[in-house]
Amino acid sequence: IEIVTNQPPTATGPRDLTCLMHGVVVPGDDVGLDQSENLQIGPGLRRSCGTVRATVAGVLSSSSGGKRHWVDSYGKRYVPADNERVLGVVTKTSRTSKVDIGGSSLAVLPELAFEGATKRNKPNLKVGDLVYMRVNRAHRHMEPEVVCVDGKGKAAGMGVLPASPHSFLFHCSLGLCRKLLMSPCPVLEELGKHLKFECVVGMNGRVWVDSHSMLHTIAVTNALMSCEYMSSEEVKVMVDTLMKHL
Repeated sequence: IEIVTNQPPTATGPRDLTCLMHGVVVPGDDVGLDQSENLQIGPGLRRSCGTVRATVAGVLSSSSGGKRHWVDSYGKRYVPADNERVLGVVTKTSRTSKVDIGGSSLAVLPELAFEGATKRNKPNLKVGDLVYMRVNRAHRHMEPEVVCVDGKGKAAGMGVLPASPHSFLFHCSLGLCRKLLMSPCPVLEELGKHLKFECVVGMNGRVWVDSHSMLHTIAVTNALMSCEYMSSEEVKVMVDTLMKHL
């Protein structure tokens, strides 16, 4: 990666990266984004004093339309951010259940945070259940709150994942999760040509895989864990080789 900056860092303040796009940033850098109404910032960025600054070290990236920006960092420690989809494990059940999402503190899951849930009709959560959720509120001084509905109150695929004898949950880097969530994703497309499986990716470094046999689940898991630094051509060769040995 080539590092290009306008000026070297000084002891008086952070670097000025007004002209730096898709370059390496460190915490405190001004990434030079115009704070318009349509600007959406993701993990690794924060608005501060009329500017957008980086909070982690990584590569500044943006969506194809240029409306959403974030910092690609390859750490494994997850910091909850609003509206991110995550996978969590229930550790305590009550009116507000506690869920482990890999952050510095447990997240709070209200009992009515499901589509159509009422005081008489609510899901029966159990300790150890795996739940796919959305971070509804994240604050550095408070426990994060998670819900199983989108902004319109619909489940949109979220909720308690089925307990299948052939499913498997594994942990990976945050960078690999973002790669799997990109569209198109080469490794998921290549695997889908040969195998039938389900895959749920959380932005907190957790991936759930399920298929009709444990052999296929293990094969998909190995392929996903191996593709983080591969190109599209290398992914195709890896998947073809893997299929020959099944």
